[in-house]
Amino acid sequence: MPKRIAVRILLLIACAFASFGASAAEVAKVRIGLQYGLTYLPVVVAQSAGLFDKSAKAQGLPGLEVELNRFSGSTAMNEALLSNSIDFGTLGTAGALIAWDKTRGRQQIKSIGALTSITYALYTNRPNIKSLADFTPNEKIAVPAFNSPQAILLRVAAAKAFGDAAKADALMISLPHPDATAALLSGQVIGGYFATPPFIQILEKDKRVHEVLKSSSLTGGSNITGATLAGMQNFVDANPRVAQAMLTGLEDAAKLIRDDPKRAAEIYLASEKVQLGVEEVQRILSDGSMTFSASPEGIEAFAQFMLEQGMLTKLPGSWKDVFFPMIGDRKGS
Repeated sequence: MPKRIAVRILLLIACAFASFGASAAEVAKVRIGLQYGLTYLPVVVAQSAGLFDKSAKAQGLPGLEVELNRFSGSTAMNEALLSNSIDFGTLGTAGALIAWDKTRGRQQIKSIGALTSITYALYTNRPNIKSLADFTPNEKIAVPAFNSPQAILLRVAAAKAFGDAAKADALMISLPHPDATAALLSGQVIGGYFATPPFIQILEKDKRVHEVLKSSSLTGGSNITGATLAGMQNFVDANPRVAQAMLTGLEDAAKLIRDDPKRAAEIYLASEKVQLGVEEVQRILSDGSMTFSASPEGIEAFAQFMLEQGMLTKLPGSWKDVFFPMIGDRKGS
């Protein structure tokens, strides 16, 4: 009996050290690629408020240092992920779906969780334009890029209005958000702009422009996840507790933004130089144009749009194919 007890004690000690070794083997620092804008706010809030670190400790890890590195687009973000220059990256939903499609069976870039579901709205400065069908090739519609969510949605709208999605391409011009806002308000160069927050709120203040359509009219009434936090399969497999801590940190950040928009606004303005005040950002965070949640929304519908437009080679079986399993059964259709 004493010998058997001793063997059991040794086995328990070995298991304890194995468990400790697994925790210790996970990284203590995570590098996140971050794009600019309110869409990516949950990452900024989670890092600034120490929510990633808090979640890591709850997972039994000693803590987690999070380093934010700024990028100006999904292409540069994907390159950084694939070169292991960062561990996770913030991607627009279109970029996240393209990354999943291109790396299937290889590096396998998937998303940890969603960041924000947002409203996209088309505005015009022409009083005679009441619907998309009223636009002519001389009245260009600004979008940030020809593969942006706005461009994808504009093709969907063109298919409904004209019976031909390709007619949207003749209407589009690519302009950065600030330039498009300024051009529309000036009444020159463009006749329309497919906007997102906070530019929607800027346009709504001017009586010379009016809304033509909202994205919800193209998606069955729901908004679409605007961005996700993504990483590669091998990193998540090697660091499962860290990955779970990232997801929980995003959920806690979304709750903080909903419960305390003033604090979230202050965190945002401390992280980015924008011409907005705390009260203005607080109103944007609370007016319903953005829904902060780690649960994805509208992924399958958006993937279908992209497949029809030749931007994907394969349709995911469901939204869960694009996300790591830790996200569970949260909504995502």
